[in-house]
Parts: sequence; C-alpha cells; structure tokens
Amino acid sequence: MTSKQTGRAADDSPERSAEEARASDGRPADDLQASDDRPGQTAVRTVRILYVDDADPPSALSEAEAVSLSAVPTASAAREALASDGDVDCVVSEYALPDDDGLALLEAVRDDHPNLPFVFYTGSGSEAVASEAFGVGATDYLPKDTDGETLRERVERAVASASVETESGVTGDRLRELTNAFPDEAFVLDENGRYLEVLSGPATRDLRTVEQERLVGKRLHDAFPTEQADRFLELIHRTLDTGGVETIEYCAETDRGERWYEGRTAPLGDTIDGREAVVWVARDVTERRENERRLAESRDELTRLTRINDLINDTLKSLVGSATREEIERVVCEELANSEFYQFAWVGGPWVKDEQMAPSAVAGVEPEAIERLVEATSAQTDAENAFSRVVSDDESVVVGDVADSDIISERERELMEELEMSSAVLVPLTYGTTNYGVLGISGACTGTFGDRELTALETLGEIVGFAINAVKNRNLLLSDTAVELEFRVENPERGFGRISAELDCRFSLEGLVGLSDDQLLEYVSVEGASADALTDRLDDCPTVDEYRLVTDDDDVCLFEIRSAQSGVTQLVEAGTVVTSATAEGGVVRCVAEASSDVSVRNVVEDFRTTYPDAELVSKQEVDRPVHTTQEFRQTLAENLTEKQRTALQAAYFAGYYEYPRESTGAEVAESLDVSSPTLHQHLQAAQKKLVGTFLDLQTSGE
Repeated sequence: MTSKQTGRAADDSPERSAEEARASDGRPADDLQASDDRPGQTAVRTVRILYVDDADPPSALSEAEAVSLSAVPTASAAREALASDGDVDCVVSEYALPDDDGLALLEAVRDDHPNLPFVFYTGSGSEAVASEAFGVGATDYLPKDTDGETLRERVERAVASASVETESGVTGDRLRELTNAFPDEAFVLDENGRYLEVLSGPATRDLRTVEQERLVGKRLHDAFPTEQADRFLELIHRTLDTGGVETIEYCAETDRGERWYEGRTAPLGDTIDGREAVVWVARDVTERRENERRLAESRDELTRLTRINDLINDTLKSLVGSATREEIERVVCEELANSEFYQFAWVGGPWVKDEQMAPSAVAGVEPEAIERLVEATSAQTDAENAFSRVVSDDESVVVGDVADSDIISERERELMEELEMSSAVLVPLTYGTTNYGVLGISGACTGTFGDRELTALETLGEIVGFAINAVKNRNLLLSDTAVELEFRVENPERGFGRISAELDCRFSLEGLVGLSDDQLLEYVSVEGASADALTDRLDDCPTVDEYRLVTDDDDVCLFEIRSAQSGVTQLVEAGTVVTSATAEGGVVRCVAEASSDVSVRNVVEDFRTTYPDAELVSKQEVDRPVHTTQEFRQTLAENLTEKQRTALQAAYFAGYYEYPRESTGAEVAESLDVSSPTLHQHLQAAQKKLVGTFLDLQTSGE
C-alpha cells in the first residue's frame, strides 16, 4: 500500500487521542481493546522507553500518552535499570554521560539485549561518533537539535521493526536484503492498522508518498483520509477473518502524482506484540488502468462511429428520392438533428465573399437563432471567418469546446452559449472544385468531433455536394429552358488564347469526356497551324497536363488534352454544360448553359479562377429542345445506308456484340454472303453514325 502523510503526528490524530480511547469505566487507552469491531483483540501496548541523560527528556516523550518513560542520569544507572526490569522497548541515550560514554553503554546493552532498539539522541556527537555507533549496533542516531516529535517517531519505528524481527524470526537487515529486488511495495500492518514494517526496494522509491522511517509506527488514519482509512482497516479485518487473500484497488498521491494500486492482503500467520498482522502488497496498476481506460474509450468510440456511420447511411438512403436541392438539404439536416449525437444541423450557402451567408435549411433549432449566429460569423474578417476558411481551403472547422475555443469571436461564443452548444463543426459541401455551401452541426457534448467522426461527416458533405450537383444536372437535362452564359476573354496571358495569338490559329472544342477522377478529356481541333508548332507550344503550356495528337489532316489537327485547370473545366465543375468554346486571335469565347436556379455570380467567379479578366457578355434564357425516341430513330435512319443497317442488325441479333461473342465476324459475313473486310467496313461506318447521332442529340438536348 502506498500512503499519503497528512502531516499530523500520530499522537495528535483522533485515532490516538486519549479522550476517544477511554472506555466507560475510565480506564486509560492502553488498557483497552483498540476496536470494538473485533472482539478478543489485545490492548494497545504503550511504548516503554529508558531515557539515559542528565538533562530532561523532550516533552514529546515525557508528555506522550502512549509512552511510558523512565529517566536515569548515568550509564551505570541505566545498566541497573535494565538488569532489574527487562521490560524496556527502547533505550534513548546521550553520548556524553557523567560516568561513561554512550558507546560503552551500547556495547553493554548489546551483550545482554542484542535486539533491543538503542537510539542515540546527543548534543555532543559527531559524524565519527555516529559512524562508530552504527558499527557497534545502534538502531538510530539523532542530534539534539532534531525536534522531539521526530525523535518520538524514530523510536516508534525502531520499536515496531524490532517487534517484527523478534516475532517473525527475520532480522530487519535480512528483510531489507530480501526486498531490495522486490518490484512492489509491501507493508506489515497489525489488526489495528498500525504500520509495523515497510518492505520495498529501490525501484519503488518514486512511488512512495511517505518516507519509510516516517511511516513505521503510524496508523492508517495518520496517512489516509478517514473514509479511505476505514475502508483499508475493514479489508485487514476481513483478511484476518477469512484467513485468505483479499484484493482492493485504490488511488493515492505519490511523488509521481496520482497513482492507482492493486492491494493484496494475506494473514502474516504469527502475532506481533500480541496482535494479529497482515502483509499488504501494493502493485502499481496505473498503466494497466490507463490501458483499460483507453481500450474502453476505443470500444465506445468504435460503437459510436458504427452508429454514426449507420446514421449517415440512413441519411444517404433518404437522399435517393430527393428531387430538388432544397429537399436534399432538408433531409440531411433533419436526419442529423433527430439523432442522439447532435443537437441541431443547418445548411447555408453557397458562401460568396463580402456577402452574408443565408441559412437555407435548419432543423432542431429556430432558424432565427442560426441567422444571428451566421451574421456574427460573416462579420469576421477573412482570416477569422470560419465560412471563408471552409470554402477557400475546402476543410472543416471544428470548435471542440465552445467555452474555451480561441477560433471564435466573443459574439459567436455568446450566441452559441445561448443555444447551449458545447461543440460545433462546419463541413464543406463540395463536388469537384465547386462549393455548394457548408453544413453546420452542433455536438451534444464537448470534444464530440474526433478525427474518425469528422472524416465520416466530411464524406457525407462530399456526397451531399455530389447529390446537389446531380440534381442540378438532372434538372438541366430535363428542363425545356436554360440560362445561357457567354464569356469573353481578351489577350489571356496563358493557355489556348495565348497560343492562338502567337500562331494566328483557331482552337475549337469538339467534345468532352468525363473521367472517373473528376477530370475531363477535351477534344480540341486546331486550324491554321502545323502540328509541330502546336506541340512545341503545348509542351510549354502550364494549363496542359497531357496531350495526344489524334489526327493531322491538311490544315486541321485534332488533339486529346487533359488539363489541370481550364476555363471549360471550371464551367463544367460549376454545374453548367459547355456548348461551345473557341480561341482565335488571342480572344477566348465560351458559351455554357445552366439551370434556371444557378448562382450566376458563383459560375463567373469559378471561371475567373482560370481567366481573371473574363467578361460575362451575355446572359439569357433559351429554349432547349426535347428529343423523342421517334426523332432519334428517324435521324439515325436518315444517316445509315441500307447495307450499314443490315450489317448492324445482323451482327446484333447474331450475338456479335455479346461477351464472349456468340458469333464471329466471319460467321456473320457468311450469313450475309459478303466478305469479312466488307462486313467490318459496314459495321465501322454504322457504329460511327450511331454514336455520333446519340452524342449530337444529347449535346443539343443539354
């Protein structure tokens, strides 16, 4: 057991006071049993001291109620007292005596009483005397400028150690030898909770709360708070009653701070000074408990994350049938606000610099409260504005503890505390490079948004951004009207506009293909420049990642280009459909169609990330033709020749397009009574017309 010294002397503690130790018949404490809880206990034994000095003993000994003091002035008187009355627990002696010195007295005592504690308490000693005293067998050595309380404590310790040695048959030196390699702290305590011996090796030195010499002779109530000491004493009694090993875990303050211990007690087997005793082994289990705590927290966090993932999955399922952006935002907010993990949720945006963000969906709290909070955040400068950081960096902003966070203003903190918010997070709603706003969530407690939980919520934000983008594209595809935006850029510093001025050529966008990594392949035709000159310029163009020359026919080249950043890419990621894009004579023109609910300002700002000087020269509502199945068939029938249609139908119904093929090209050709090269020529022409008709109608329908 490791203990905490209260700073109270043993005799001053309530457990040691004479008033509490007197029975109803007025008998002194040392004639009474120490506790009524254990019938048959022997009395608390008074320490009997022979004090050898021609000066008066200190009051800490002469006035102590648990001490019986006999004082003699000379060494000869001390020898006579020991010869006539051997019932002495400890000798306390001055070194310089009238008739002899204390060392001679010590040698005489050791001849007749080898285990009797002998403590020098001298005003005339020296280091040499002390060294010699310990060599002869002194138990302890203190100069007289040491206070009397310390003397009394050292005497009590010496007596307690001697009791253990006498009745266990093992000397104190041997006990200390045995415990030098002992990994734990151990104690011998009697049935009254009194420390008789401390058994601990050097490895436990920094785990002690009380120096060993100050602990021996004390009681549990001198070293621990009353409630904890009572609990320990009850354990000792239970151990003695059952005769087996008992276990307890407890916390104690040590030199290394607060530590946890597992205490194991077992009966000593023999009585000491007529009292039963136990051995108490205290093992430091702080690290084990910390590991168990972390494991429990990990299990709790895993359970929480599993349930949050289930919540997000349910939210995503609810989004499947959402037909509008408003419905998407409402569903997300309601699902989060109705969960056990969060107080409320809201969606705002998209955020536009220098303008206040407007909450578009709120669940779990009054919208007016969120509007006030959004206004306070929007009033911050860009460096401190959480909305600005979320949108510009595309990263979440977490307020782990509203009361103690340094990333919010005092006005924000005031409003958040009015809403009883403990923690909060802002998650970007982004698809590609287009931000559709932010998702705000209020946590149910501080520290809610850990790394893994935040990752799950950011994934939700990405999917919500994707859903909003998909709805916008679907609405644009199905709508019979659209907003047409035309951009013009003069003399751009880089890109196709710059090359068109240098080579006096014309770039035209022929088509776009979306890739799985949110990149686009742009198919661009170029008139008026050679392939060699173009490739030289494309090699040095910073906006072109990769390119491939597809065809080089006379004065027209076709390139397949993958760009890290281009005006066309920005328009597509902003949710528009690019219908044309050209660069000629240093002037770039782009025309795109967007749904009627698009934020034109956001589209313009996205386009200007590539062309800062871009000008929106036209914005108008246009009709979008709706193509029927009949129109598609009619157009295709007009484009295909009879032989091409026959070859296409025969190959299809013969399983030529299955995998694996059900008929080879040679078998289909034989069925049509044509050669294989002729069949493949018809099929290639028919397939080109089929795909071209589909893409042309799709583009015009977009």
